[in-house]
This record gives sequence, structure tokens and C-alpha cells, in this order.
Amino acid sequence: IAVGKIHDIFVGEGITESLHSQSSVNGMEQTVEIAGRDFHGLCFTNLVDFDALWGHRRNPIGYGQELERFDEKLGQLLPKLREDDLLIITADHGNADKMMDYVNNQPFTKHTTNVVPFIVVSDRVKSVKDGALCDIAPTLLTLAGLDIPKEMTGKNLVEL
Repeated sequence: IAVGKIHDIFVGEGITESLHSQSSVNGMEQTVEIAGRDFHGLCFTNLVDFDALWGHRRNPIGYGQELERFDEKLGQLLPKLREDDLLIITADHGNADKMMDYVNNQPFTKHTTNVVPFIVVSDRVKSVKDGALCDIAPTLLTLAGLDIPKEMTGKNLVEL
């Protein structure tokens, strides 16, 4: 199930249901609703407001307010998680190391390689000290019963 712009990112490939969101709050409301279903599979949610409205526009106040709205919806999502559910919360990139492009005297809005939040919630996950974006694909492949290609540098986070 794709929530937000996920359908567009993957051009619909492998997606059985797509819900476009009006906002990050709406995307979380949709995710909470999906968690309440008898659903088995992957729900992939993109909360674009963090990126488009606040991160790239260098608006820390708006970003903080969005975090508060997210936290409220996360409080509704967590009780709906079942014992075998896995929730991963992360960002797709950082962009906070540079505030201004001094060459062009413009706000710097490009992606960077800054460390991003990586939060894992599950009864099935080992202790994660250094989880990273590269660990998501091997973890999902393992959950799907598929082999992890040797070219992948990430690690599986799930104890089966």
C-alpha cells in the first residue's frame, strides 16, 4: 500500500493500493487507518511536508510544529501495531549542514549526506545501535522470505 507520493516514486510498480495525501497529517491519518485493518504486507508512507514545506525552505519553526503534529498521530499509530509488525521511521536525506549558498546569496536547499533519524519499533528487531537507510532493503527482503543480494551493504535488522 502506497501512501503519499510513493505511487509516483515507484511508478505504481508492485503497488496494490494507492492513497494520495493532502498533507503529512493526512498521510499519518491514512497510515493509522491502514494499521487498523487486517492487513499483511508493506505500507510505505511518505510525509512530504517535512521535506517540501519545511526542510528545503529552512523553516525550523514550521518543521518543529510538523513534528508535534506527527508525534500526535504517531501516538495513535503505535497502539495499533501488532506483535509481528515492524515500523521504521526515517528520512530520505539530510539537508541541514549549510544554510546559505554564499556564492549565489541564496538559501541552500539541496540534499546532503547528513545523518538522518532512524527509529525502529518492533518486538522482532534485535538491538539496533547503528541502523541506517541501507539496512531497510535487506530487512524487508528477509521479511518477504527473499535472499539478500551479496552486493547489498546493509544488514538485516529482524530476528526471525
